[in-house]
Amino acid sequence: MFTAKNRSTMQIVYRLTAIILAVLLLASCARNVPSSEDKPDDKGKPEVTVQPEDKGSDNSGQQQDKGSNAPGSPATAAESYSNFATAKGDVITMLSDALANNPDTALYSMSLLGVVMVDLAMLPASSFGLGQEAANTALGFLGLKDIEYTESGNQYSVKHTRDDGRKYELQGVYDKAADSLKCKAFLDGSHCLTYEYRKTSYGYVAQIFSIGDDGSAYVYKLAFSDRNGAVGMSEESAEPPALTGSETIDFPKQCPEWYAIDGDAVTGVTSDGKELSFVYTPSED
Repeated sequence: MFTAKNRSTMQIVYRLTAIILAVLLLASCARNVPSSEDKPDDKGKPEVTVQPEDKGSDNSGQQQDKGSNAPGSPATAAESYSNFATAKGDVITMLSDALANNPDTALYSMSLLGVVMVDLAMLPASSFGLGQEAANTALGFLGLKDIEYTESGNQYSVKHTRDDGRKYELQGVYDKAADSLKCKAFLDGSHCLTYEYRKTSYGYVAQIFSIGDDGSAYVYKLAFSDRNGAVGMSEESAEPPALTGSETIDFPKQCPEWYAIDGDAVTGVTSDGKELSFVYTPSED
């Protein structure tokens, strides 16, 4: 049945993401193991000129992704993205299962496929801050070719060639203080995606602007708090304003179509304006 296939597709995407993150973690750990001669290993590190740090200067304008003074803060942009992707995956999987497992809402679970599939375009972000070697290991595992990784301060870029020969680049800027990442993607030089998230007092808020090959564009708005959260979607002609971090957990409900889960309570408004409200019963498969 298509609902089972829908859940399976989402599970495959998030399992694939988890595998890539695990591979990157192993590659990063291996890269950081000292050699027998206790010499630093520079292989696989991006060719970025780093200026000597002036201890008396103000470095607030050029954050370095080298750890944080805040307790529990991610050590790298890659770790930050991993944390966000896990939180997003938990909520989207529950929402998808809730909609697909309810006979009256099964069709609407298809609305979540777009916000799931766009994560495939974000896989290069899993290597931000980990270097060329880690990027080659993880992204090469997916069969990507001509991988080029660069970083400068808190700015990152990963380029590669797709199977169809088209050139793809994902650029990202990580704000360690806010634990936020904003990315832009380009396909053959044309802007095709803006993806950003920010840590908040309740969890995460995120916004995605995705442009199709035909020029159509969709906006996805997301907010998560533990395993509760909401996802909104709308067709737009222009990129929305950037996130500020002051958005509430109801931020996605600004969209004409949205779905939310709070405990076992599922609410939403469908693409045809139908209001939803039911109790989620987890599937057994």
